[in-house]
Amino acid sequence: MARECAWVAATLTAHDIGHGACVLDAGCATGRYAQALGGHGYRVTGIDRAWELLAVAHGRGVRCAAADLAALPLRRAFDAVLCRGVLNDVLDDDARRAVLRAFAGALTAGGVLVLDVRDWDATLRRKSAEPVHERTVETERGRLTFRSETRLEVATRRMLIAERHALVRGGDTHEATHDFVMRCWTRDELQQRLGEAGFVSVECRGAYDDAVPLGATDRIVAVAGMLRA
Repeated sequence: MARECAWVAATLTAHDIGHGACVLDAGCATGRYAQALGGHGYRVTGIDRAWELLAVAHGRGVRCAAADLAALPLRRAFDAVLCRGVLNDVLDDDARRAVLRAFAGALTAGGVLVLDVRDWDATLRRKSAEPVHERTVETERGRLTFRSETRLEVATRRMLIAERHALVRGGDTHEATHDFVMRCWTRDELQQRLGEAGFVSVECRGAYDDAVPLGATDRIVAVAGMLRA
């Protein structure tokens, strides 16, 4: 996280968005990234729809509020918007257009959007070959096993994910399961949707790292700019 936030800060600085600039963390969850970007001198506001996550962010000292990404209440109020992974959860084409238009509307002239989404082509290759991921780690609370199984809907570019968390402590086992759907993006779709929303320049890479080229991972990290006044 620290490395990614340092890269985001360096990228914003390269686009003349420096200390004291207003940044929106769209889909901030528990506020870890908002807090870290605040440490780089930015004035960060986080938004999310999950009250329980916002409560954690507020406890970290993050300025945050409940809001829908497609209906942002503030207009031309931010110099930059950061959106990490959240757009994979936006499944409908019209909703994707609405969210990107809302981001554009929230940015000042010359503002910058930094986002990451799942690259469908790379995800298809990886998850077709390796649909199940499992890992066990020792934690302060016991031995935690995480298992994720992904089924792919090729026609819709959707991932149907079933996760299981099992914590073993002493003779007791505590389990939690989560089923959810994500929809990947193609590179052409992302470029097209950003252009439709009014972004005029888009740079893509495979990670929050200039040394990682597009296609090297199953992520697309995009930096998109608005026209300057």
